[in-house]
Amino acid sequence: MSAMKELPAMMDDVPTLAAQPVRMGDARRREVHVAKVQRALRSLQILLRSTRLYQKDHPQTMESLDAAYEALRDVAGSLNGLELRLERGGILVPKLGPAPLPDGRGELASLADDLQRAGIHALFFAEKFHVGELDSFARLMHAPPLRAEEKALNQSGAGPWTARLAEHCMEGILVNAETERTVDSVLASMVAALVAYGGSSPQDTGDDTPFRAPCVEDLVAALRLLARLTPPLEVARGLSAEDAARAIHAVLEQTSKATVRLLFSTISQYAPRDAERAQPYLLRLSESLVLEFLGAEFSAGTLAAAGVRPLFQRLGDELAAAGAYGGPHASQHLSALAMEWAKEEHREQLIERFWSELPARERSATLRGPEIWCVPVSALRRTLRHLVDAGTDAARREARGILLNYARGLALADPLARRTVAAGLAELTPLLETLWPNQLPEELSRGALQALEKETIPENGALLAAFLETLGGIAVTRADFAGFEAILAGLETAPRDSQHGHMAALAERLVAQDRWLLLVDAALANRALDPIVPRLLQRDPERLLDRLTLLLTEPRGQEQVPAMVRLLRAIGVPVLGLLEARLYEARRQRVLAAIKLLAATDADRLLRALPRALASWEWNLQDLAVSELARPANAASAVSAAFVFSALLAEAHPLVVPMMIDHIGVTQEMTAVATLMEIAAGEHTVLRDVFARIKAIEALGRMRAAEAAGLLYELAERRDGLSYAEPGGLRAAAEEALALIENRPSSVRVRAAYETLGQANRPFPVPRRYTRVALDSPLTAQIAGPQAGAVRVRTISLGGAYLESPRKLAVGDSIQLEMRSGLRKIHCTAVVRNVGPGGSGIEIVHMKEDDREKLRRLVHRHLDA
Repeated sequence: MSAMKELPAMMDDVPTLAAQPVRMGDARRREVHVAKVQRALRSLQILLRSTRLYQKDHPQTMESLDAAYEALRDVAGSLNGLELRLERGGILVPKLGPAPLPDGRGELASLADDLQRAGIHALFFAEKFHVGELDSFARLMHAPPLRAEEKALNQSGAGPWTARLAEHCMEGILVNAETERTVDSVLASMVAALVAYGGSSPQDTGDDTPFRAPCVEDLVAALRLLARLTPPLEVARGLSAEDAARAIHAVLEQTSKATVRLLFSTISQYAPRDAERAQPYLLRLSESLVLEFLGAEFSAGTLAAAGVRPLFQRLGDELAAAGAYGGPHASQHLSALAMEWAKEEHREQLIERFWSELPARERSATLRGPEIWCVPVSALRRTLRHLVDAGTDAARREARGILLNYARGLALADPLARRTVAAGLAELTPLLETLWPNQLPEELSRGALQALEKETIPENGALLAAFLETLGGIAVTRADFAGFEAILAGLETAPRDSQHGHMAALAERLVAQDRWLLLVDAALANRALDPIVPRLLQRDPERLLDRLTLLLTEPRGQEQVPAMVRLLRAIGVPVLGLLEARLYEARRQRVLAAIKLLAATDADRLLRALPRALASWEWNLQDLAVSELARPANAASAVSAAFVFSALLAEAHPLVVPMMIDHIGVTQEMTAVATLMEIAAGEHTVLRDVFARIKAIEALGRMRAAEAAGLLYELAERRDGLSYAEPGGLRAAAEEALALIENRPSSVRVRAAYETLGQANRPFPVPRRYTRVALDSPLTAQIAGPQAGAVRVRTISLGGAYLESPRKLAVGDSIQLEMRSGLRKIHCTAVVRNVGPGGSGIEIVHMKEDDREKLRRLVHRHLDA
């Protein structure tokens, strides 16, 4: 039935319009109409602004008037009249659906606020209206307050806007006009009862009596009335229409006229929508009543920001208590309205709506004041997101200021405020990263640190710790190591007592596994080393070395050694001392990494540890240490290394001794001549292998050790009967060494095979102690053992070779190699020293004397060619 036919008291206030809804063909057509309405309303907003700022005949005013008229006339024609309903924070077009129009940028909400402040809650543009009416409406929007005769018309029921429009003979634009629509019969009965009990009568005050605005108690009374009216209206109660009417009248008999009048005025402003049921409408009405009252109180300054939430809670409790049902059908105990208001999530939604729909001036003042913590974080996030999406520098600066002001709430005395801000900052983290894309402000971390140190409530402390941990993660991810160090330093300087133990625990969590890995990666990155990173990593050198050890095991780990060396040198003694201690451990991988890193970072430290550690290492670790110390990069300590090697020859593995002897010879370590002569003569207690003796003889020749000439002559000529006493390969090495010592003409050929150090211009992993001969026709070779396969020998020398192979070998691998030169086979044990894209360089660490002699002849033959 029609609400207007049953409620003549309501109809006296406003004219009636017959409006038929336009049926949308499909969703696409509705979207087109929504877009047209949005454009028309934006043009109306521009017109209202121009009318306020400029004279009537100003070009800007005329242009905006024409644009607004064309847009509004177009949409009114397509919809057979444009009806607008103004609700809190939005504009609703009934013909386009029950929901307010989309308003992503808040423009329509601003227009709705302007219209509501002018006393408009419904606006209708007829299908045909002329531009003069639109111009008059824009002027009336900014007219002075009501005159005395307009006030009399308003009190008599005609309404101020009705009088204004009639005065200007406006028929195409109607304000606060009710369209004919279907109203629920139960709602109509309730409104009729309110009218009967004085809801539509003016307040009983004389002209000289000041008007008293409703207070909180008036609001509470109106909500109680609404809650008590709800049970009879609920279909689920099973009451007849007569019983419901009697129950409504019984409730109203116990209520003052002022309360009835307040509720009726709210119903007049927020009338039922077309075919809206009783329960949804009463819930919407109660929400509108509360939001309208609290918004007015807040704007007037009588309601503080800190009092908004408690007042919402009080009103919710009052309404829920008044909505209790005690009749014969009391299985639910509460009406649907009371049940909804009793839910905490419903109250939170209303609080958020309150702050979101607050006028911009009041909201801005709160966001810049000390009570910003009272604003729900969801509403605050929406405001900040709106500023960020604006895309201007000014908007971003405003958003940063609001967020920093919110963070200052951590220093408030109220524990609830501190907890609210700490939890809110955690939720606003994505916006923090958006507003400060490069470096977070120091004020954030400093304030959180100070608050955490002073905090005595565990829940607040946990929230602050989580926020600080988030800030630390952001700082490390963005390579803001100064900010991360400041947070760590603040935590580490806190008092060391039980009350502040959580700060020490947080400092440990800040350098947890993921952030620690990021720090190590930043230290090893291919860019200049940030001086702060070593200071951060030296907090836990043990974990740092574990990470470096693991990286060295990766396929490309060797490429990161220079960056590791740079880092270790920057940290210095704390980590180098720990590396030296690892040389004596039983875990092979840690020893191997310590040898590599110490040799490249501080070779002298490795040399000092070598006498104590060498005997406990397996042969490949010994080989690694000796080869690393013999690198050209460690030329500064080459003499010291030779001296240490000479003292450790007896303790070294037989496969490592040849390289140590070669290094002694190359560096001319004369203090080792006696030991070398003992080895060459075969009189050493341990080193009697022929290959070691040959190496010792070659070293004596390199050193031009004149005191060894007699021994070498004896080794070359001594016979045992008709045959020579020494093997042929050893005798050949002795003759070549004598040639070098005595500078014989034949020494030229020997020097060609040995002395190439001065000709090498390129750095090699191990100094080239023998001339490398390029082979015109590569030799075929075969690797035996786990890495079995065919290879080709491209270059060869007395100390090693370069192998071409599709199979990639690893540095440090030991192999058994068989090389074929014609019908001759040369066998040797070798170690891979370097790996290139086309093959691998090997160093011969052992071979039999006849194989050595075959190799010597092969090299000399190619040198003579």
